[in-house]
Amino acid sequence: MSSPEQGAERPRRLLVVLGGAREGGLCKYLADSLVADLEAAGAEWRLQDLLADGFDPVLRLGADERHATECDPAKEPLTARYQADVRWADAYIIVHPVWWFAPPAILKGWVDRVFVHEVALRQADGGAPEGLLAGRSALVVQTFNAGRAIDRLAFLGISSSFWKRAVFLPVGIKKVGRLALYEVEDIAEARLARFCTRLGRAVGALASSAR
Repeated sequence: MSSPEQGAERPRRLLVVLGGAREGGLCKYLADSLVADLEAAGAEWRLQDLLADGFDPVLRLGADERHATECDPAKEPLTARYQADVRWADAYIIVHPVWWFAPPAILKGWVDRVFVHEVALRQADGGAPEGLLAGRSALVVQTFNAGRAIDRLAFLGISSSFWKRAVFLPVGIKKVGRLALYEVEDIAEARLARFCTRLGRAVGALASSAR
């Protein structure tokens, strides 16, 4: 799979993936905020709201299947659409709460079922996989009940490295930004507004950056 065309005149295509585990809530608020920023930047965008869409995160492989691959749209239309969105996009914005210093199960299941063979990477027999999303970029937006020190010192930033090193690097995405909002329980409106301003700048840069 080739990377997005160099020098194309079309707007940037961004895929927003909302991996929250409750309807509404802070992550939905942040997703709505950044979608408004994408509209203002003139970008094309698509939203995958996993919970609202009724996404099934459970990967079920047959006895003879070695790894997950493309879905049959007739049998699994939602997951097939998600996979098509990954091919369509120039960049990805992942929004999720951090639980146990990892993404919620529904979002981990999205990785298992959507970033699959012949969509995000090509699995090689006996060798390293070939990333198929080279030239794309990503932004991860995370919310924490914990504080920054606990994330960075006690847990050594594993919530960030999961995306950068375990998910995006193998599929060929090297340019990965991250914004973290800590201590979100009873967050003050002023601090949330400041974070949304930072988020807007990051989203604007992602929407306008050269491929």
